Amino acid sequence: MKKFRVEIIAVVLGISLVSSCTKDYDDFGPQTPGFVSPITSEKSVIVLNEGNFMFGNGSISLVDETLDDVAQEVFKQANQYPLGDVPQSMLLYDSLGYIVVNNSGKIEVVDRSNFSSVSTITGFNSPRQMAIVNTQPLTAWVTDLYANKIYEVNLEAGIITGSIASIGWNENIMVDNSSAYVLNKKDSVIHVFDINSKSVTYTYSDGGGIVDFILTDDNTVLYLANEGIYMVDLTNPGSAISVYTFDQPRSPLKMTYDIKNNYIYFLETDLYKYANGIVEKMASPKSGSNFYGLAVKPSSGEVYVTDTKDYVQPGDLIRYDQSFSDTTIYAMGINPQFILFQ
Repeated sequence: MKKFRVEIIAVVLGISLVSSCTKDYDDFGPQTPGFVSPITSEKSVIVLNEGNFMFGNGSISLVDETLDDVAQEVFKQANQYPLGDVPQSMLLYDSLGYIVVNNSGKIEVVDRSNFSSVSTITGFNSPRQMAIVNTQPLTAWVTDLYANKIYEVNLEAGIITGSIASIGWNENIMVDNSSAYVLNKKDSVIHVFDINSKSVTYTYSDGGGIVDFILTDDNTVLYLANEGIYMVDLTNPGSAISVYTFDQPRSPLKMTYDIKNNYIYFLETDLYKYANGIVEKMASPKSGSNFYGLAVKPSSGEVYVTDTKDYVQPGDLIRYDQSFSDTTIYAMGINPQFILFQ
């Protein structure tokens, strides 16, 4: 299987750092003291903090796990102006990073080595996620919450060049060969688009409500719904196969896949793991806290969860080792959500 692969690299030099155990906040999140310590490229994690809706206080935190340090407000530090209202997701490709800022209706393009601004792509309604669909010219599709379409963007020119009709709330998007998989949350379906014709070739539906989905490296789509976990074999596309059915409908929030161990993790207030036919609770938020973002580091199988606390004060990033016997907590900005690994 040939996929567009995006290597996550977060190498930020010359950005001030704050120790993970130090909290010095103003109304817009953690601030950075006056000392300088570089973040290395070997073990770094990018976290997008949504901030508070309509406050324009979204930010990016950068974790150097080798130095056990956190750089806060890295976009604002690099550019001397705030990132915007509700950074939703981020994609890195070659030397650039693309930060999708939902309520600001824009994509901030940055130099991935230092987060300095390269350009800003505007004209979106409420953008959510993006994926590279072509490399000549470099083109991305961007999903949107309200626009009833998927935007086509020429990333080299930095402009919206077209759109693909898709009524409703379009969220997740992933690309495999010549197909783009898009989750339409309004209709609880995953549409499979032919990238060349920009038309839907197949639709996977689930009346129970599809929450999230992922593409694995073994020709498989896994999706999480209110009624359970399902699988689609892309070598023989057809109806989805039930992997695990919940005893009763649930309200899960997000899922991720551990490629190292073939585990599925998902959030539903608590953190759960599916493995070998069993769903097991692995961790619970403390009183007054709320799990929100979720990811697994592919190289190690370590699990990362963001804690938004009360959705007003700055939150945390929690790292669990594979056995869930060791935990490391890093201070984040307000409402930490999207997690990327080098």
